[in-house]
Amino acid sequence: TFATSILLIIVAILVRRKAGIVPSKPQVIFEALTDFMWDKALTAFNGNEKRAKKFFPFIFTVFIFLLFANQFMLIPFAESIVTAEGIHLFRAPASDYSQPIVLTLFILILANGIALATHPLRHIGNFIKIAPFFKIRKLKEIPMAFLDFFLGILDIVGELAKLASLSTRLFGNMFAGSIIVLIISSLSFYTQFFVPIPFVVLGILSGVVQAFVFTMLGMIFISQSLSGVDDPELNTQTV
Repeated sequence: TFATSILLIIVAILVRRKAGIVPSKPQVIFEALTDFMWDKALTAFNGNEKRAKKFFPFIFTVFIFLLFANQFMLIPFAESIVTAEGIHLFRAPASDYSQPIVLTLFILILANGIALATHPLRHIGNFIKIAPFFKIRKLKEIPMAFLDFFLGILDIVGELAKLASLSTRLFGNMFAGSIIVLIISSLSFYTQFFVPIPFVVLGILSGVVQAFVFTMLGMIFISQSLSGVDDPELNTQTV
């Protein structure tokens, strides 16, 4: 993770130094990535440009970091450096479960924290739905009130499920890719060089896709949390 961060800082400085009205090739690549992710951010936040601008720097940073970090296996012999205790010194950061789960925790805490700060009662009411009990006028409305209450409890379970699903998806794909290449490379001397190439290519593609999927789902989770505390009248006017 530190190596990827340092690499990104160096790349950013080099791209910034060569940036100009006539764009350099690295500048074109980064501008294309920025435009692509900006369009996806607008879609995730339902066209709310103000909200998308607020979260885009964080989301794009996560995307660029994972995009570079997931390709760490391309560095020759990096994953073969082992300490005296048998610990791999360098490996794809997302292939260790601690990093995906921390990134996911940060996104979920950010989403729920901002929603809670924006409208505490409305956000809590999305999970603990006791308001329908105060609107009961007839006996037949009681079962629906209990149903809404239990659906709110299920939403709490759903938030915990987001933590497991989002982090495990990223970890599982990156861990499996690195393990497959390692196993095939260690079978014999003849399988170290050419046999793993198709799996390395597949790992590259998987790393790009997983970086995109993780950040898109992160944006959607944040958007859903904030949409849940928006004024219903404003939402109706927007639609």
